[in-house]
Amino acid sequence: MSTQSQYETHTADGDQRNAPGPNPDVGMHHDDNRKDHEKGQPESHQSLDAKDEKSIKNKLAQAGKEAKEEAEREKAKRDEKPTDAARANGNEPSRGAKIDEQIEEEERQMLKNKGIEV
Repeated sequence: MSTQSQYETHTADGDQRNAPGPNPDVGMHHDDNRKDHEKGQPESHQSLDAKDEKSIKNKLAQAGKEAKEEAEREKAKRDEKPTDAARANGNEPSRGAKIDEQIEEEERQMLKNKGIEV
């Protein structure tokens, strides 16, 4: 089979298609692809990766920061009242949420009377 016939067979079988995108005659600008690359993906890097080249000092600082943030999230969740969600959206809390809030307050008072801090 001659080179010409191989070329014609190859291009006729559908393997060669025009790729979508910029016109190849004008030239391709890589700036469009670079923007997506520089932006990165969320959660694409583990902060405490063993293969990371961070110094031990920086790793410890990052671990301390994450522990502090986790403690703050837990405290905020603990301090959240059942009626807060409805009030945040401008709605009147449901009767059940009001009762739950009242029960939680009574339990806090009982624990406080027993000398247990919550």
